[in-house]
Amino acid sequence: MSDLRLVALAALAGVAATFLGGVRRVFRRPEGPHRYRASLVSGLVLASEAAAIAAGPVPPARLAGALALLGASLGLFFWAARVNRERPLLLAFAAHVPEHLQTRGPYALVRHPFYASYLLAFAGGLVAAGNPWLLAPIALGALTYWRAATREERGFAASALAQAHQEYAARVGMFVPRLPLPRDRG
Repeated sequence: MSDLRLVALAALAGVAATFLGGVRRVFRRPEGPHRYRASLVSGLVLASEAAAIAAGPVPPARLAGALALLGASLGLFFWAARVNRERPLLLAFAAHVPEHLQTRGPYALVRHPFYASYLLAFAGGLVAAGNPWLLAPIALGALTYWRAATREERGFAASALAQAHQEYAARVGMFVPRLPLPRDRG
């Protein structure tokens, strides 16, 4: 196996370990049973990517792109974790009524920075592997986090924070920052 494949696999494994550790250290667990759906799907996506990376060459340009995406993923994850340190969020798909609306730090850019960080990691693995077959598990991962995000946003809509969240959602993109629209100077 080439050194570049090993670098890509080590980087992907480091990101996976960080996310797994986050489930234990960054988020609150809900009371009662929790099926860890999002964690299982993320594990499937990252394992599929690792297998694809191990099976083929990783050219230097793809490795550079992958490392940039994986680094951005970790940066966003750690930034969101730091902002939520005082009031940790519940795990994805935990049924609850939101108690506060976080709009600081990465939340000023995207409404769901943790999920955006996972999607960046999936993109990094795809770039490293260069295998279009990975689009299927990545689509499953993206759908899973979109469902989690929309479920959380329905919770805000049914809470005392509904108006504040509606205004926030009008300004800030779900997973991708909104670009400012040019003003009409007519």
